[in-house]
Amino acid sequence: MSSVVVAAVIAAMVCLCVLSAFGAPGKSDSRSDQTDLAPARAPVFASAPAKRPANHSKSLVMARQDKPPAGQEDQAAVRVPGARSEPSDSIVLPEAFLPSLLSRDPLELLRLENIKPLYSSPALPGEGVWQSAASPRDSAGIPVAYTTLYRPSVQFPNAVVFMMVVDMSRVFIQYYVGSQEPAASVATSEVEEPMRPRLAAITNAMWMQKHSKGAGAIFRGKVIYPMVDEMATLILYKDGSVDIQEWSPDIPLDMVRDARQLRHLIVKNGSPVKTVLRNGNLEDAEIGLGFLLGKGGKDYEGGHFWFVAHRSAFGIREDGNLVFAIGHHIGTKDLAKALVLAGCKRAIHADANPANIVGNLYLRDTGGNLVAKTRLSPEQPKYALKRYDDGYTKDFFGFFFKSPGQPDTPAPPSKRSRKRAGL
Repeated sequence: MSSVVVAAVIAAMVCLCVLSAFGAPGKSDSRSDQTDLAPARAPVFASAPAKRPANHSKSLVMARQDKPPAGQEDQAAVRVPGARSEPSDSIVLPEAFLPSLLSRDPLELLRLENIKPLYSSPALPGEGVWQSAASPRDSAGIPVAYTTLYRPSVQFPNAVVFMMVVDMSRVFIQYYVGSQEPAASVATSEVEEPMRPRLAAITNAMWMQKHSKGAGAIFRGKVIYPMVDEMATLILYKDGSVDIQEWSPDIPLDMVRDARQLRHLIVKNGSPVKTVLRNGNLEDAEIGLGFLLGKGGKDYEGGHFWFVAHRSAFGIREDGNLVFAIGHHIGTKDLAKALVLAGCKRAIHADANPANIVGNLYLRDTGGNLVAKTRLSPEQPKYALKRYDDGYTKDFFGFFFKSPGQPDTPAPPSKRSRKRAGL
């Protein structure tokens, strides 16, 4: 009998050894359990709860991209005209989520990865590092934008891009038509008095209408220039969201508050656009009028290039946040590369030339009082800090703090602005 017991004990010990070596049936390694079952980080950029489309990523981590992904090089071209837009992305935002401000830093919530500099010498302080020291902050003291600078060009080492990522969960944008063009007689060209205490930033908009090849424009829901199908378009929706798309009849006009068009996308599918299809021919995607920077710029070997200029652009990230960029001594494709590195999936060229590219940031205390105004780019003319105080001849975009209990819609224009606009 004792031999039977001994045998049973030995068998049990063998079973225990096998189970400890290979794991109990139906269970995996504890680390794998943590990885598989841990709840996904909730998205933070949202204006209102909404169903996420299938192609939205839940992650807010910016994918650093020193070059287009393999297989996308040949896709980095757009048709002028021809390609269809993706209107389903335009009006759907990620699910709302209110983070714990006591346990997490806003920069961690944004999850912006710094961009590794292309050049190590000479070093530029802060290059590729997202910062908020000189950024507008809301009434809770939380930054609504993060800025950095970056040199993206292999051919032109002195090309520098200044960028800011705007948190669209805390900010909304309005479009203003210039006092002279486009279509000043049917719109207002200055920030309304009740909206001024909520102003966080102002940027330039697009080229003059006569240089825009018939580009369309929408102001407060009214079409002031016909929209052109398949043209790059910055769209401001009535729900406060923003997008950049190739215009399509599928985009619902009744949901659009403001929109402005210019040429073709400079970033598409997360890659810089290199060529455009125009009249059946592939052409270089560089954008310019031929007199940017006077006679153009030169590379490090002294070669002349007409497209080297001072430029600006807007990009949209997959998380729904907007990027505004000002580039100096730079071409369209290098500016597009910087926007891709900032996480943009699509981008549109904006105004150009030194006097026309402006990014004014309004720094306020927690009571909303204006403390200072700063420039996104130190190369921006200082006098441009006062440019939009009483309107301007060309169109521009105003960025405003969202405020609980107040609508994120334009206030009625003042009597003075209505008189100027002929309303």
